[in-house]
Amino acid sequence: MHRDIYRRFVNAKYILGRASIAQRENNEMGQAIAVLLLHDAVEILMIAILDHLNINAKKNREFMAFWTLVKQDGHPDAPDKAAMESLNTIRVGLKHKAIIPNSRDVRDLFTRTQGFFENVLTLYCGLTFADISLIDLVTDPGVREILSKAREKFSGGDKNHAMVDLRLAFDKVRQPENRKPPEIYPPKAPDVDAALRSAGWERYLGQLHKFLQTSATITNVLMLGVDPVRYFDFNYSVPAIQRTMGKAYTIIYRLDYASCSEERFEELMGSVIDYALKVSDLYSPETTGTTQPAALWERVDQ
Repeated sequence: MHRDIYRRFVNAKYILGRASIAQRENNEMGQAIAVLLLHDAVEILMIAILDHLNINAKKNREFMAFWTLVKQDGHPDAPDKAAMESLNTIRVGLKHKAIIPNSRDVRDLFTRTQGFFENVLTLYCGLTFADISLIDLVTDPGVREILSKAREKFSGGDKNHAMVDLRLAFDKVRQPENRKPPEIYPPKAPDVDAALRSAGWERYLGQLHKFLQTSATITNVLMLGVDPVRYFDFNYSVPAIQRTMGKAYTIIYRLDYASCSEERFEELMGSVIDYALKVSDLYSPETTGTTQPAALWERVDQ
């Protein structure tokens, strides 16, 4: 398979994932955006498959022409025609008549669209949906390697260390070697003398400093175009890592990952990939200090 065609499969799957995020939003505009993204994902996939099959198609072809084109070229009938016709009808109603789809229809469309992906990839390309890896979107080879190992560990049942790898990959994205992200920093916590401590100011100032730290984090995330809710969900859902000045680091497992589903694992991995895409072009060279490469840290599980 030509690399450009596979890359378009990856792009289509990424857009499908963005549609999934949008359709989970509890508002009409989220559902509308999900429909538009679903339609775009399917169209990218169909065009890539037509190119893979060496089928010439007009640039202004109709969305539903895919089924006729593959059949006329002697290939097996394409599946899920009714499902994709429903998607196209709802999309036309939204775009041309301002008819907002309801959330139940959009959830159904997402499930049927993912089924279309799975079926046509297998039928025409000999690929499974899982074969199309969003990890390939990440530009840093080190991060790609860590994420690939995380997926292998999770599939092999080693869910704890798979989650650790997600944390390591995310930390490497946030602080790559010899580069730093553009971010703001909260003021340092003040020293509180005995008189202020006795008056109760130490607790108040500590709470204020913690608030400023959280506010700075949210501001930095928003500047990158990352969803803060998704950012904090990831950080609370994977193990914490405490590093020292030496080579060792300590892993703190805050959750039991034995029951973590593959869908949830892929969702958390998607957070790392999405963050990497957002920040890949925004880092500036590190001018002061050094960053210890994640690979040089020794692990101590807790």
